[in-house]
Amino acid sequence: MKYRIQRWLLLFLMLYPEHLLPISMVYSFRIAQITKQAIVEKSNTHHKVIALLFDQYRKKYNGVFQNYVGGLGSYIYDFESYYFRTDFAASHIKQIIDHVTTFSGNKTDDILFTIGRNFILNNRTAMTCSGLFGIPTHRIFTLQHPDFGYGQIGLGLQWDGSYLLNNARALLYGARYIYFVPRKALDTLDQKHTFTIGNIADLLLAYKNNWDFHHGIEFGYTARFRFGAHIYPNLDDIIKRTNYIRSNFYGVYKYKFIVNNISHRLLFYLSYGFDHRPKIYGSRYIVTLWTSWNVGF
Repeated sequence: MKYRIQRWLLLFLMLYPEHLLPISMVYSFRIAQITKQAIVEKSNTHHKVIALLFDQYRKKYNGVFQNYVGGLGSYIYDFESYYFRTDFAASHIKQIIDHVTTFSGNKTDDILFTIGRNFILNNRTAMTCSGLFGIPTHRIFTLQHPDFGYGQIGLGLQWDGSYLLNNARALLYGARYIYFVPRKALDTLDQKHTFTIGNIADLLLAYKNNWDFHHGIEFGYTARFRFGAHIYPNLDDIIKRTNYIRSNFYGVYKYKFIVNNISHRLLFYLSYGFDHRPKIYGSRYIVTLWTSWNVGF
């Protein structure tokens, strides 16, 4: 019994709960409306490519600092009222605890596939219904050190839409639910566990304004709820601290231009977020900067 208590105490000390809070850019960027604007706008092009660079800074309530720097690539094909999209990302991760770098490495994100249909209800209201399917690209490292990508099969539904206030301005809204399939993972003592981060629900409310054809801005708020995480053998004292409620405020500037009859977009994004809970291992702040280039052909 004494050995068992010591083992679980050692595991608790080695298995930092913040390791169980991986990030995934392919899921995060899909909720931003302006990143899918090219899908719902009518044009003569059916293929679109997105190249994106990001830099994210996170500081936990317990002082742990993490930095994610990398890139994301997307391909979109739209036909009639339907569209297909695939997203992939990679990042360099750095974690610092008490001014000491405890982890530094490169990781790949999940591959996310999305298929959906646009509905034009009237001259002011448009909606999009989408199904999401994410697949992991590597085994789960969240039981050992910071990870990139959720590392589990994800199945989700997304519904979003816009309401035109006039030809230049619109209100945007969206909701999404994602379920993640449990998967085998190893802890820091090489013990095998069946682990899942649980489920994620996202809500979006935003305002968009375009002017002079070339320029556009979007300001919005997103709320994320993560719940239902579990692991076997049971580590509930740690797992319960991985569920969170997160708020995020963001702004995007868009510049659109035409070169040789090919549409291009440059996007510049800044966001600030924080976890309402948990207060011990949650994020005190999350600052994200990214820029992207979109081209349609």
